Amino acid sequence: MIASTLLRRLRRAGLVVLLGAGAACGEEATSPTDPANMRMFDQVQRLGNPLVSEVLLEKRDHPLHGTIGPDQDVALIGAPVKSFVVNVAGRSASYADVLGSVLLPDMLIVQTDKDPATAGWLNWVGVPPLANGWGGRKLTDDVVDLALLAIFGDPFGLDPQGAQGKQKLTTDNVAFDSPTSAGFPYLGAPN
Repeated sequence: MIASTLLRRLRRAGLVVLLGAGAACGEEATSPTDPANMRMFDQVQRLGNPLVSEVLLEKRDHPLHGTIGPDQDVALIGAPVKSFVVNVAGRSASYADVLGSVLLPDMLIVQTDKDPATAGWLNWVGVPPLANGWGGRKLTDDVVDLALLAIFGDPFGLDPQGAQGKQKLTTDNVAFDSPTSAGFPYLGAPN
């Protein structure tokens, strides 16, 4: 009795699977990007280059930066970024323009056709000595020191006079001491 009931159930299940497969064959599959499948999300924050939000923008501008897309960065946060570089860091307006063009839009550029050894934050900039790399960040990149160098140093070779006397501000004197591994997930245990 139990065996015959089980056999009937399996046959029905098989028939349902076959009917379902037959119905699916005549339908086109929808892609995840199909407008019928689109969902809306609330962007809470974005932080491509920590320098932009955490250093160059006033705290009151953080919510704006966190809710706009990179396509709006130049128009909506370009002026505050350049203002910081000129009025707080004491750099020239032309240097602020160059730095603004490097940092905005605030997103990481990754070019997978480049040598992986050239990866690094700001390496995608088309100005020597940072040129010819690809963007993103290596885990070992000291983005704080690189950010300070970008503001107070002269990594682009464009404002040596403006960088004089400010070179002391190009490091936080904190070394990279986080463990990493050669395999996924690449990060070691928290320290």
